[in-house]
Amino acid sequence: MLNRHEYREKIVFSLYQHLLLHKNLNDCFENNFEEDEINEYVRKIRDDILVNKDNYIEEISKYLHKWKFERLNLVEQAILLEMVSELKQKLNDPAVVIDEAVILAKEYCDDESYKFINGVLDNICNKSA
Repeated sequence: MLNRHEYREKIVFSLYQHLLLHKNLNDCFENNFEEDEINEYVRKIRDDILVNKDNYIEEISKYLHKWKFERLNLVEQAILLEMVSELKQKLNDPAVVIDEAVILAKEYCDDESYKFINGVLDNICNKSA
């Protein structure tokens, strides 16, 4: 059984594949998860992003200042989409979600990416509070 970090990592990989290849999101999740790994948490994130992806991109874009969402690298986009979904659904404490986003960004993105990902998610949390 995977821990929550490993689930988040696989969700980010699935979103990355979806964004890169323009493949169906359900197919991307099926490619990255074993059948018994798709639990309620994974389904909630997947189903929420299927419905709210454009809304999340619009909200994230508000905090990118002079940048556009499309200008971010695809891993950054995937991390932000996954974490905004988790925040909006209140699936975990916001501090935990932001910490996980920072960990993933430090592992998979440019050296400075974690700072702006942290800032965007922090702004979204503060706006929602």
